[in-house]
Amino acid sequence: MSNLQLNTIEWKVDGRIGHLIMVNEPSNTMSMEFFREMGVVKDMILKNPRLKAILIYPRGRHFSSGVDLDELLREISRHPEAEKYLQSNYASLSFLETLPIPVISVITGVCLGSALEMALFSHFRFCGETAVMGLPETTFNLIPGIGGIRRFANLAGRVNALDFVLTGRTFDARTALDLGLVDLLIPRKKLIEKALEFALWLPGNYVQEMKQVYLKRYGEGTYGIC
Repeated sequence: MSNLQLNTIEWKVDGRIGHLIMVNEPSNTMSMEFFREMGVVKDMILKNPRLKAILIYPRGRHFSSGVDLDELLREISRHPEAEKYLQSNYASLSFLETLPIPVISVITGVCLGSALEMALFSHFRFCGETAVMGLPETTFNLIPGIGGIRRFANLAGRVNALDFVLTGRTFDARTALDLGLVDLLIPRKKLIEKALEFALWLPGNYVQEMKQVYLKRYGEGTYGIC
């Protein structure tokens, strides 16, 4: 089965491109059900050797407002081994980073907390010009818990990571581009179209370490590497 409709996620394969669509509108909150369903989709991705690339995007205006904090705290208080429980959530997203095929997050609207952490696990991030991002966990007396601090620091530097993580303040798309957190700014109406075009353009022998080369050649219209 290549297509799957769940409560918070739709997974479909069109040709060799996988589409992971968040469908918990309007804010696409990442509930505990979302993390469980991501585990199901993860298995489908790992068992499909024909995939060439994966796009992650929302149905509706917002990428995601992040995890449902009240639900998360309730689940942790009920769970006898909270650390293992949180590690399971981490594993349901962090595998994206290690996939041998390109993973492209299409960020539009609001992208906060765990949603930004998921996007940072992607290999590429195409961003709408009016998107708003951030890791606001410290404003709730928490810290980002599924790898966002490390990925933020790797991309934007430790000083910037500490600044935004400790203050919890949000930032706009232009700031994200300047920090190196996103790769391209694109008008919202063309985001998915351009991300799909890029996914199809990338070479079959994709190498994650050549990311900047791909982006440069794509921007220059150099299509000889396909």
